Amino acid sequence: MKNITRIGTLLLGLILSVPLVAQQIYYMDPVGNDNNPGTKDRPFATLVKVQSVVSAGDRVYINPGIYKVPASQPAMTYDGSNNIYHCVFHMNKSGKIGQPISYMANPDKTGRPIFDLSELKPAGKRITVFFVTGSNLYFKGFDVIGTQVTITDHTQSECFRVVKGANDNKYEDLKLHDGMAIGFYLTGGNNNYILNCDAYNNYDSVSEGGSGENVDGFGCHISEQGKGTGNIFEGCRAWYNCDDGFDLINCFDAVKIINCWSFFNGYKPGGKISAGNGAGFKSGGFGMSATTKPKTPAVIPQHEVYGCLAYYNKSTGFYANHHLGGINFENNTAINSGYNFRMMNRKDATTLPPEDVNGYGHILKNNLSAPLSRGNKMDWLDRDKSEAVNNSFDTEESLKETDFISLDETELTRDRKANGNLPDINFGKLTADAEARFWGMGCFTTELGKLDFRWLKKPTIVVIGNKASVFGPGSESYTKMYVIVDGKEVTGLHKSSIDLSELNGLLELKATGAEDTEGNASKTITLKIKR
Repeated sequence: MKNITRIGTLLLGLILSVPLVAQQIYYMDPVGNDNNPGTKDRPFATLVKVQSVVSAGDRVYINPGIYKVPASQPAMTYDGSNNIYHCVFHMNKSGKIGQPISYMANPDKTGRPIFDLSELKPAGKRITVFFVTGSNLYFKGFDVIGTQVTITDHTQSECFRVVKGANDNKYEDLKLHDGMAIGFYLTGGNNNYILNCDAYNNYDSVSEGGSGENVDGFGCHISEQGKGTGNIFEGCRAWYNCDDGFDLINCFDAVKIINCWSFFNGYKPGGKISAGNGAGFKSGGFGMSATTKPKTPAVIPQHEVYGCLAYYNKSTGFYANHHLGGINFENNTAINSGYNFRMMNRKDATTLPPEDVNGYGHILKNNLSAPLSRGNKMDWLDRDKSEAVNNSFDTEESLKETDFISLDETELTRDRKANGNLPDINFGKLTADAEARFWGMGCFTTELGKLDFRWLKKPTIVVIGNKASVFGPGSESYTKMYVIVDGKEVTGLHKSSIDLSELNGLLELKATGAEDTEGNASKTITLKIKR
């Protein structure tokens, strides 16, 4: 996968790194006892007890096994006078920079801790399993399953809810699955880093007749501008969430989604029975009420989606969702979603009823779109008001199944690596021949430093960055190269490469060689691209 350098990610890693020496280490075990001192030999039993004793710099090792939350578990309630939320674990204690409070699977044990919420069904309440209000916290290596919904009209439950003031937290290698709840739901908090987490098999069969309209894998919905900056989702997977995989609607601060996979969303788990919206990456928007103007921030955020994969989501792969400004999409791959790339924007925030227009302000670079058995490449993009460079949907050539090394969708749910990183797969990777034709596109593109065209069987024009060159056996005989821009020839050079940095529009590259005695080219190769 292409390595996209991110200073913000590196800084988060430094800020949130676990200290080499903890202030205090506590232990939890399914057969522990809260009257114990929480030592390795005499561990605690519950997170509630642990939370009552930890302080900055402490580390909690959670032993593998099932931690079943009983129906009688006391909980904090919140949400104004309604007290509508039933918060199981209130994570309100804070660490310090360089001294986070860490809640993590015991690294000396095999297996994962699992918090099972299936017995907790408070009538008339929305459930939040981890309600995070503290800062400088680190969560790693455990599962949350079975989170319930009990309200039959419009509602939602959440495995993690992060609110304003919960800053500089790291969430790593968490699995949120087989329940009725949203995986992550952020309404505030700065510099939160969600790394290598999975949300899957989440379907709400209770509310609104089981429509599944409100269960996303990962949602970031910052409600106040400036109170949710620097949030990053990286290396995460979302599949079989009955609404969307990733959702940024009503998000007042910019979010980065990096190297994430989203597939089979909008369906009930395990098949193709329709449920909710089904967007892979719903990347913005502020709603489309016919009668009420949306609440919007003073500055419309420009979210960024880099190096991501969307496959077979019900409605869309990468979706602008009626946003009121541009979104950055770079080096993403979309295969077989209803619409692989759908860039529609809302005209403005004042017109009622609202009006959709072709997307404006978007930046799309190096994206790969393959509607192999369903969907389409791209729609709703105003190319005069957006920047689109080196995308497969702007080429005349369409991708075929034979252009991919593998389309075995079972690869997408393989176990993660030991360090929590995404598994190595061949799904969605281009064959060597296809990569020459679609060079630099998609989330699995070869890094420039690893470039090798010795496998080519014939002379081929390849564009790398801003340079077009001829590679392959016999390429040295192609001594002249032309560029035709929008049907007009503008450049002809007596060499087998050309600089394209100043050229835009529909480009036809033509290389010729082995001229006859009258100056006519005896052989020609061509390539059409849009820049």
